Amino acid sequence: MPQVSRPCPICTSESAALCFTNPMAAIGGFDMSYAVVRCKHCGFHYAQQLADNATFSAYYQTVSKYDAPESVAPVDQARIDATVRFLDGRLAKTQRIADLGCGYGALLGGLQAAGWHYLQGLDPAPNAAQCALKMFGVKGIQRGLMSEAHTVLNLQEVDVICIMCVLEHLPQLRSDLSRLFSRLRPGCKVLIEVPAIEYFLNPDSEPFGEFSLEHIQFFDAPSLTNLMYSLGAKQLALELLPLPMVASGSMLGLFEWSGAPPVDLRYEYPETSPLTAYVVESQRQLDRALQRVPACPLIVYGAGSHTARLLAHLEKKSGCSVLGIVDSNPNLAGKQMGRWSVRSPSSIHETPDVPVLVSSFRSQNAIAAHLQKSVANPVVLMYH
Repeated sequence: MPQVSRPCPICTSESAALCFTNPMAAIGGFDMSYAVVRCKHCGFHYAQQLADNATFSAYYQTVSKYDAPESVAPVDQARIDATVRFLDGRLAKTQRIADLGCGYGALLGGLQAAGWHYLQGLDPAPNAAQCALKMFGVKGIQRGLMSEAHTVLNLQEVDVICIMCVLEHLPQLRSDLSRLFSRLRPGCKVLIEVPAIEYFLNPDSEPFGEFSLEHIQFFDAPSLTNLMYSLGAKQLALELLPLPMVASGSMLGLFEWSGAPPVDLRYEYPETSPLTAYVVESQRQLDRALQRVPACPLIVYGAGSHTARLLAHLEKKSGCSVLGIVDSNPNLAGKQMGRWSVRSPSSIHETPDVPVLVSSFRSQNAIAAHLQKSVANPVVLMYH
């Protein structure tokens, strides 16, 4: 599968230092492995040697699914509440807001409830508009990609663009933002949320969990400010948002686009980064978790990022062999993961004596409780 060695998305430097190699088992035939590097010029952490654009596009269309839930998850509600507080007093309620990548409209619903009424949204999901109307009474959501926003929405009439938890996913981060900003009028504000490196190092977090299949940019406060400044947007406000329910956190930034990038770029960044300590601690946690895996044939429950990273370690473990992988997500049924085909959890009954290894960090207890009620197999947990 083709791999891309890309320059720094902020300063375009080709010089970078390797921080971590992140091999992943292929899912659905898509190898999403990459290397995490730090730019030697501006200090930004990003994924290099990653899948090409065609692979990313096909992956998001066929494997990665963001289905609309029945209700807003507590972590998402916390993010929405924090965003409303962040904007209150900084944006007039008469401002016209467009949320690009709005999903099922949860943020727009929160903004509408707080008094903003000139709202639009854009999302590629076919049912986004119906879900937003049903769940929050939000109208004005169109279907489309961020790269198509200017063909679907009148961006010249928008006062604020929201780009929430999107930038960390974009293989063509710089060119995508440059193209989008060129369609805005000078003075338009840009609201951004990204996962924050400042919260990566946490004893209660999943080892290497921040290096997911889909996150290929890793922001701290200096790097987000550097990125926006390099594109011609000045910082108006920046706030770190702890999310203890997921042992992590994000960063909210409000910027104003000037209409042109600066001529003289100067980057500021710390000499050391908490991401280095995060890699060291994650390895220690993973080594400890692997000690709890029995040296025998196993069925692995879970076909996400955790398993994609775990499989390489299990194949090296003496006496351990993976007989199969199961997952309750119907989008993954029949998909290939490494050399295994993902099966339904009902297949566990075919081998009642084989231990089931729960390959999840955040959901392991809920999965284990369900398995203990539904199957006779021994259930193995990796984390305490």
